[in-house]
Amino acid sequence: MLSRSTIYAPSGNVPESLRTAVYITNILASVLAALTLILFGILFSLFGWKPTSMLIISIAIIFGLIPVINRSNYNFGRLLFCLVPVFVTFSISVYGKLTVPEQSYITYFDVRFIILITTILPAIVFTIEEKWKITICMGSTLLCLLLFDPIHNAFGLGYFQRGFTARSYYYINYISFISFLVLSFGVIVLKLITGRAEAQERKTVHELNASNKQLLIKNDELMRLNESMAQQSEELIRQKKEIHESRELISEANLLISQQQERLVETNKVLSKLVEEKTQDLSSTNEELVRHNNELRQFSYTVSHNLRAPVARLLGLTDLLDRSKLDHDRTEISTMIHKSGRELDEVLKDLNQIIDLRNDLYQVREKISFADEWQKTLFVLQEQLRPGYHLNVDFNQALYIYSIRAMIQSIVYNLVSNAIKYRNPEKELRIDVTTSLQPDGAVVLQVKDNGLGINLGTQKENIFKLYRRFHTHVDGKGLGLYLVKTQVDTLGGSIEIESEINRGTTFIITLPHPKNISKQVFFESDAAQIYYDADINNTVIVWKKNISGLEYRKAFQTVLHTLRTYHTPGWIADLRLQGVVPDEEQQWFLTTVMPEAVNCGLKRIAAVGFSDPIRKNYFERMTAKTDLLKIELKVFDQLEDAVHWMKGFIRN
Repeated sequence: MLSRSTIYAPSGNVPESLRTAVYITNILASVLAALTLILFGILFSLFGWKPTSMLIISIAIIFGLIPVINRSNYNFGRLLFCLVPVFVTFSISVYGKLTVPEQSYITYFDVRFIILITTILPAIVFTIEEKWKITICMGSTLLCLLLFDPIHNAFGLGYFQRGFTARSYYYINYISFISFLVLSFGVIVLKLITGRAEAQERKTVHELNASNKQLLIKNDELMRLNESMAQQSEELIRQKKEIHESRELISEANLLISQQQERLVETNKVLSKLVEEKTQDLSSTNEELVRHNNELRQFSYTVSHNLRAPVARLLGLTDLLDRSKLDHDRTEISTMIHKSGRELDEVLKDLNQIIDLRNDLYQVREKISFADEWQKTLFVLQEQLRPGYHLNVDFNQALYIYSIRAMIQSIVYNLVSNAIKYRNPEKELRIDVTTSLQPDGAVVLQVKDNGLGINLGTQKENIFKLYRRFHTHVDGKGLGLYLVKTQVDTLGGSIEIESEINRGTTFIITLPHPKNISKQVFFESDAAQIYYDADINNTVIVWKKNISGLEYRKAFQTVLHTLRTYHTPGWIADLRLQGVVPDEEQQWFLTTVMPEAVNCGLKRIAAVGFSDPIRKNYFERMTAKTDLLKIELKVFDQLEDAVHWMKGFIRN
């Protein structure tokens, strides 16, 4: 419950479902007002009074008035809180360029970033039921991003109209639009999840209140029954002379009382059990809500942390491309831009996979090569590496790990990046990365450096906390180690640290071996079971009965999703209980599923029971199609034989 003593508490006319959102809006408005005044102070100290100074002060005043406005009209106040940063920032950009023509080209970029940040504000201050308000606010942000250049051009303030000539300028629009889509998608998905959890919580509370009311009714009945007993006792005392005649009546009354008491005891037991169950449900719902909120913060931190390096590299390469005059240099730079673009695409795919970790498909543990992930890390950090650095790796004791690829890559990247960032300037940097295997199958990843080190005596409790930094001479936000700890916890592992000032730091991460890696079920229905076999990097589909066309398509759409995600080179299909597939579904499979599967990396198929005479036509069509697509198709009688055949390719 919100305290009514605080100045930020909502007024009494705010519905209970919106009180938390209004309360958060009031606090954030005051924080943003203070930050705006601080920004004004910085600008005033650097550049003095400018025509846009009064607009900045006005923004601070508007933010400061939001708590007051919310007390009378909380809908208008929250809309104002979300829309003021968007439109006023845009207006300041136009007005500032009109009044101060000598403004730097930098102002064409920083305004976009401020507008882009406003994407997350509607998700904070509105509930999932207020869809039109969220749509208006997010739509305003998108509108300002899309119309940024057209409006500036209309006022004669466009980037090229002002004499700036960087050919890569319009590329920032694509980056802004993609970033808006990523943020919007993450915000909307997690807002839907948290909204459902909140609705379930409210439903549980309502049911608990109804149970309490029922209990009060039963208690009132008991009190009335006791009063009736007292009246009967008084009547018995007053009628002493009639005791003999009334004995039978008294016996019946006592029997009735005993029965009512027994029923009341039983009712109380049922109610107590019901209250206990509802309390447990409410507790589980609260835990689910907290977990969803943590996932939202994790996604926000990962987006800002992981996208920064590839985006900065792309911007730098496009600037070099504009300056280069030699065709050879431009070709080389174009190649590097293409590589960085692919890297950015991989980061976005990994982030999308982190969002979908609640989906069974994305909880699948792959067989991951440490050597491959190390090469990816070197590519991402290539601009930070220097010839004098000594990077030593030894993965011989544990070449592979079964885990989530995006998280393993993020852990290795963050630890190595930190070692480079916090190196000792008086020594040649040395980083040792090793792996080992424990008797229980757990893999130990160790990253050791000879950098500045951390004082564990004073900072041990703060090492993995958010926004905690231990060396202020290097740029950073204190997110890297927080992300590493969060991801290690998600994987069920543990992390230890050994460090000495000016001697270096060693991180020791222990990740458990997952259970049943050869049968990780991510789809189960009455018609089919689909699982991922990490030992052979294959998708396996086992049909359970004669199937309908809808069941057939649904199962193979899931198989395609697996191929797009993990690019497995083969799949195994157990068709023995499948029945006859309709011709229409056969054509759909051969013309739609097969070509896309090849594009995703499919090279071979093992079919169990495909040679059954009832599938003769299907088999002939399948054989012709696989020959055309150059896919190796082999038929087996037993599932174990198909698995053994696939293992032969892994050994090779």
